[in-house]
Amino acid sequence: MEHQDICPNCFAHSYKNGECCRCGYQVNFDSHTNSRILPAGTTLRHRYCVGKVLGEGGFGITYKAYDTQRSKICAIKEYAPNGMCRRGADGKTLELIASSSKMPYMAGLKRFMEESQILIKLGNIPSVVNISESFQENATAYFVMEYLDGADLGQIVRAAGKRLPVAEVTDIILQVAVSMDVIHTKTKIIHRDISPDNIYITKDKKVKLIDFGSAKEVTGSQEGFSVLVRLRLSPPEQYSANMTQGSFTDVYSLAATYYYALSGINLPPAPERLNGQNYVPLKQLGLGVTESVSDAVDRALILDKGLRTQTMQAFIQGIAPAAMGGGKRVVSSYEAEKLARQREGYERQKARQQGDKEQQELARRRELEKQEAVRQQRERQQAAIRQQELARQKQEELRRKQELAKRQELARQRAQERLKAVPYVSVITGPSAGKSWAIPPGQRLKFGRSKTEANLKVEKPEDISRIHCEIAYLPDKGQFCIRDVSSFGVFYNGQRLEKGREYSFTPPARFMLASRACIIELGVKYEHH
Repeated sequence: MEHQDICPNCFAHSYKNGECCRCGYQVNFDSHTNSRILPAGTTLRHRYCVGKVLGEGGFGITYKAYDTQRSKICAIKEYAPNGMCRRGADGKTLELIASSSKMPYMAGLKRFMEESQILIKLGNIPSVVNISESFQENATAYFVMEYLDGADLGQIVRAAGKRLPVAEVTDIILQVAVSMDVIHTKTKIIHRDISPDNIYITKDKKVKLIDFGSAKEVTGSQEGFSVLVRLRLSPPEQYSANMTQGSFTDVYSLAATYYYALSGINLPPAPERLNGQNYVPLKQLGLGVTESVSDAVDRALILDKGLRTQTMQAFIQGIAPAAMGGGKRVVSSYEAEKLARQREGYERQKARQQGDKEQQELARRRELEKQEAVRQQRERQQAAIRQQELARQKQEELRRKQELAKRQELARQRAQERLKAVPYVSVITGPSAGKSWAIPPGQRLKFGRSKTEANLKVEKPEDISRIHCEIAYLPDKGQFCIRDVSSFGVFYNGQRLEKGREYSFTPPARFMLASRACIIELGVKYEHH
């Protein structure tokens, strides 16, 4: 069901011809209008009315929404990996673009549901965004979060036009650090994606840490850590699936975020720091940061994880003095946590009362679902009987189709023998989009931006390495081989290939070089002899 007259921003019945006469929202000025998103007014779970898009990433879309049962604005995050799926004919259901994307799509869906469970587990921790439920619909999954009205720390820093007060930035970082300390010690979960974009400050000055899509629980085996990198915020261990990660991983990212929020300057990426590039300590930038606080940040940014600050508690103790500025007392993160707990006690009491009503409604729905299940089981039994009869009738038809298919396949193979296979490499997106090369079978060629070393040359961006990868076509196997030799990686279906390892793929296959810098296709076309 869709509500065409409901405003996607304020949800009043005052929306006509793309404009709301109540809040002034105009769809023409909304940057998030494409076929990838759910249509505004779509109803989910017979309860949530979907509004405008709040954020759009590579793997998910977050919408402003209205909970009709609670009469409250909320936010809903939808799993929708870009490049793998598209909207079906109904404009809602997601369908795969290619059957080869099924496995990575389902793996991403599993991670998405894991994120919702992690957020549910962290629901009582201050400064962590709260979610109320998760569910599956439209061949994908959703979870419902509290609506945060404000801006993320990155937006605040960029909009300030000048450096923010040290005490103000420190208090924000301390509130995140206190919550992460609780998470590390009580749940053994690490966030792995702390950044200015994932620290949200509401209009009433609440600090919320969002996006736990990359979070993992630390176990003794340390298995299952995928390579996830925020270029200027991630420590060296996040560039490898084989290195140990822990609370010290989040300490590095939060310290890098603190450095950026105070100075407006990004740190060099960890690989460049390992190669000798350094940064200027805060105490040398004239920001009014004391030597002890600057040294505490430097300890948290040590590349060797064994020498780095190990816990959030230690990092808190190092930077807490900076929460006092200009003789004016600033509420510390500890006091902010205490006040938050008092507020949450009142909110939990209200939630329990609401929860009793919801439990009664849940029991009623479950009884209806049970009755529906019995009815569906009876219908399935009757359908099974009909299917057996249809199977008998279709057996002969199937045999005839199989015979026809064999004859067609034989004809296709004979026609194929008269064609010559021409392997090729084409640039799909990037500065050299449209460029294509025929690949001599059996020869290993170098792809990159070097004018002297690369056989297959492309122009900028700089994220493409001088020699980014090596490509060869093996005619006896009918496959391509590709090997990543770059700094910024080769990705297939959203997964980074292990550097230096040779992979074989049956064409056609597409690869993303250095995030979104360039997409290439390896394929084979056939020409008559």
